[in-house]
Amino acid sequence: MPETVGAWFRRMRLRAGYRSQADLARALGLARAAVANWESDSVAGRPSRSVLPQLARLLGLRADELAARFGIDTAPPAPPPLDPAILAAIEEAVARGVARGVAEALSRAAPPREPSSTAAPPTESAPMPEPH
Repeated sequence: MPETVGAWFRRMRLRAGYRSQADLARALGLARAAVANWESDSVAGRPSRSVLPQLARLLGLRADELAARFGIDTAPPAPPPLDPAILAAIEEAVARGVARGVAEALSRAAPPREPSSTAAPPTESAPMPEPH
């Protein structure tokens, strides 16, 4: 007969040196009843996702192994869909920001402009003054 999750967990607790459920519960900052539920095959309790990393560390296990044994999905929940009006407002704000950023980048990258004058530019026939 295969080992139950509760029996496996109890074996892992004892192997890690926690002689009682209360010892492990104290190390986790939880009530002893929580650990008792994890070891119970009739209650079918399981640790929360937030406890998994610390629990795995205390037991010398990988968090993903512990999660798999208890059937805990560790994938982060998908974010709720955005309201179309909110999404449109975000897209508009991003587009304005991108356009402003591009304009600033172009103005910094462009060579400096000389002030415009009404005088004609020097030609080859007109000699340039020598610097002193």
